[in-house]
Amino acid sequence: MSLFFQNPTLFGLLALAGLPLLVHLLSRARPPEYRFSNIEFLRRVIRRTARVRRPKDWLLLALRTLALLALAAAFISPFLVSDDAALPGEKSTTVILIDRSASMAAREGAGSRFETACAQAAAFLTESRPGAANLIWIDAEPDAAFPEPGPNLDFLTQILNQAEPKPEPGALAAAFDLALRQLASVQGHRELIVLSDFQSSAWKDFEPALPPDLKLRTFRVGTAAPANLAVTRVLSQPVQPVVGQETTVLAGVRNFSPDPVRTRITLDADGSRQSQPIDLPAWGEAEIAFTLRPAGAGALPVTASVESDAFPGDDSRHSIIRVREAIRIADQAPGNQVIAKVISALPWLDATTSPVPGDIRAVSSWTDSQALRAEADSGITVLIHDAAAVPQASLRGLLGVESPLETSADGWQILPNESHPSMRIFRSGDFGNPFSGNFRERLRLPTQLEGVRLIASYSDGVPAILEIPTKNAPILFFNLPLDPAKSNWITRGNFLPTFAEILLRTRPDPVLDPSEALPGSLLSRLSTDPAQGDAIKLIAPDGTPVETKESTMADGMLLQSLAAAVPGIYRWEISGQAIDLTAVNFPVSESDLRPMDSAPTFGNRAAAGESLERQAALSRGIPLWPWLALAALACLLIESLVNLRITRPISA
Repeated sequence: MSLFFQNPTLFGLLALAGLPLLVHLLSRARPPEYRFSNIEFLRRVIRRTARVRRPKDWLLLALRTLALLALAAAFISPFLVSDDAALPGEKSTTVILIDRSASMAAREGAGSRFETACAQAAAFLTESRPGAANLIWIDAEPDAAFPEPGPNLDFLTQILNQAEPKPEPGALAAAFDLALRQLASVQGHRELIVLSDFQSSAWKDFEPALPPDLKLRTFRVGTAAPANLAVTRVLSQPVQPVVGQETTVLAGVRNFSPDPVRTRITLDADGSRQSQPIDLPAWGEAEIAFTLRPAGAGALPVTASVESDAFPGDDSRHSIIRVREAIRIADQAPGNQVIAKVISALPWLDATTSPVPGDIRAVSSWTDSQALRAEADSGITVLIHDAAAVPQASLRGLLGVESPLETSADGWQILPNESHPSMRIFRSGDFGNPFSGNFRERLRLPTQLEGVRLIASYSDGVPAILEIPTKNAPILFFNLPLDPAKSNWITRGNFLPTFAEILLRTRPDPVLDPSEALPGSLLSRLSTDPAQGDAIKLIAPDGTPVETKESTMADGMLLQSLAAAVPGIYRWEISGQAIDLTAVNFPVSESDLRPMDSAPTFGNRAAAGESLERQAALSRGIPLWPWLALAALACLLIESLVNLRITRPISA
């Protein structure tokens, strides 16, 4: 703080403070009349009526001196100013950064954190009245009210009164970069004000580089951590099931509070609802599994939600499950009766000659192991179903070993690896041994192989079915005979279910899911049919149309929304029929509402934690003369009361 005087030429008035001392020294008192018989009374009267005498009533002297000092100081007109304030006559520019990310919607008391921040910013502009100012929002795509700081403070106040928080994360670095670029081009006093809840998970590691001459003010609007439950993930296994396939949907819930909570989570799969209770420890999380059997192909919208709480933005989470009508399988040896039987028996399996990522190629022999791996890397599952036909050189190139073919008249038994996803359905024992049967031919592979996952093995430990992971899709190696002359497994009732589970549970996950988008982003869709471009409409979660723009691309027409996406499920429609869905979810990072212990200063000498209205008053300067005038009047009033008490006539 600094003290300034508006009328320093009147400092001489302070000399009036010595007047009470002179009055006390030179005042003559009227001697009272006494009846006396002794000369001693005369001596006392003479001493009391002397022209110059020592002060006796020190309290009266002090009160009169203070009154004159305060009155004289009031005429000098001192005022108190913050050390960070602009000098008189200096141009002042202020940029206000306000956090409007999702966590700012949390309510504390009568209003939300965001409402408090906007009210503080408006009060600061009203009180401080800087020469130029601008407003920048901290959200997913930070933007400013003006291209550069301007003098229209009333317009900024109007924006503050109408603004609302957004359900998206805040791009801190981008917002600070925009603010510093605007302040870099101005002269004079430069000031940056940051208003936020300073959510710990978002701000704790953020350290922007600020110019040393920049005045920084930070104000924290979040002081508590409201209890909050959030649905943090919704996953399907498999990611892209086929029609009728049992699909597990995992919903994760987290408790952001110091108390354990019991709640209920509901899964809505395109109108079909399931509900389960869930117990959450303090600051803990849990996962609930739901089971679906998609009845039709296409995009299946799924929403998991918990019971509503004080922060409803993250009480629901959405996902789009891409259900396939069929998986295509290309058989390198079309005459194989077993593969043909499988294709005809499984309704979701179709024969093809050109598999694409997500499909299957069945081979009985190969010569180029690198080409085989490259095909799996592209996302095509490779199924090796005839171990006896594999040349030793090819086996060495794939597994790094050579193993002779052996036979047994009595045959071998195979046991499933119950920890593998494709074998979990058989863990309960209700379906018996999935490999019940007799196998009389195999390669004597080593019991230990690096870089592979066992799906099943013979009773003596020799691998029976191997999953060889690659970049995207696996290579499935069946070290067991599918020829009816060498095994009776294919005649058993468990053959098709087991074979189907292996094919379904080892399918690769999609590399990129185009049905997921971040809040605050612009949704887009590429149409390869030029005739459909004008017919495609985008419908928001609340059922209202979203305005889009069209751009011609080399491979089609690109449609892009003009409004930022909010959480929910968007529909791309043609003539009212949905052709695709896009899920937009609340950012998980915004669910932990715990703020930092105090507003950060970022290594700068900043004013933090005080009311912005008080900081604005200190910037403008607080006049002290009214307080000095009141102090003078108070001293005179007390002096009068004291004088009445101690100056009473003395009677004889």
